[in-house]
Amino acid sequence: MLLHAVGDIAFGDHPLCAGFGTHSQARRRAPGFMFDHVRAELARADLRFGNLECTLSEHGLQPSAYHSMQMRGQPSYVDGLVGAGFHVLNVANNHSQQHGPTPFEETVGLLDRAGIGVLGLRGDTGTSRPVHRTVRGIAVSFVGYSLRPRQYFTEVPRYAEGHDADILADVKAARAGCDVLVVSLHWGDEFIQRPSPDEVRLARSIVEAGADVVIGHHPHVLRGVERHGRGWIVYSLGNFVCDMLWDERLRETAICECRLSRQGVEDVRLIPARINDLSQPVLLDGEHKAKFDAHIAALSAAIPPPGLAEAQRAYESDAETALSTQRARSHRYFLKNAYRFPPRILAGQVATFVRNRLAERGLIGA
Repeated sequence: MLLHAVGDIAFGDHPLCAGFGTHSQARRRAPGFMFDHVRAELARADLRFGNLECTLSEHGLQPSAYHSMQMRGQPSYVDGLVGAGFHVLNVANNHSQQHGPTPFEETVGLLDRAGIGVLGLRGDTGTSRPVHRTVRGIAVSFVGYSLRPRQYFTEVPRYAEGHDADILADVKAARAGCDVLVVSLHWGDEFIQRPSPDEVRLARSIVEAGADVVIGHHPHVLRGVERHGRGWIVYSLGNFVCDMLWDERLRETAICECRLSRQGVEDVRLIPARINDLSQPVLLDGEHKAKFDAHIAALSAAIPPPGLAEAQRAYESDAETALSTQRARSHRYFLKNAYRFPPRILAGQVATFVRNRLAERGLIGA
């Protein structure tokens, strides 16, 4: 039995593409437009999973307000997700409650009514509500968490937040009721192509607690893959549907194919793709596929050992460098495309940029 997993599905316009990004492209087309180049490949799998990095709600939307319109999909996009065959989608991430609790609940309701399992919902004790699917006689369970700081709100989120002890307890509990256990983690610093030693330690401990495969997302870039004991760790699948087009690394993506049996995950491979100018993932072949495979092998070889203080400090320094590099590249992209923004959106972006820089310098409150 085959499981296909993908990274961030971001139907909304990124703040730096507000007015001409993913949503602005997709809303004028059929709901499944974003999956046109990968639909046939996804259809090979028996079970399909992804991370939904936006709301599918127009509740409270102010179309000309910069902060209101970014990172939003529309309800009709659920038809595209159904058409692409997704069975389970994670909502435990830092953008799912960006526009408040009502859009979050509306999105959850849409997915549920469409028959898509909603992963990462907060349970009564704060841990993750598991999602179960049985396919070809194989019982597969999912648990999912956001390990990122809360953004856009301060109240307790409706999604599950990851604390090491709670995750391990959930994994041990879920392990008893399934043949294969998948753990979804929204984690890690953005733009750096290796996990931290602390993340390696956590991922390996999750496998040791009973997970068969750990699927990571959030960094917007691909990371390596490793086998640990009986399980597999896919540290980041990067973007999948996304308009972050200013760096080639942000366009690199993959479909993670896991071959499952009642004994667990028999094999994992990455099917390479690249995000085109319309935010669509497109499969790679030939020389491009060979280069991708070599790239993933190099990233996998660079996974650091867990828990070393020196390696952790080196990681933190490199993560800061990666962030500053991406900031400079995104600013150049913004200036190059300034003519494409609606005037009110452009004004909101400039005002936000100025406020953020003043806050960084301590001249105003954050």
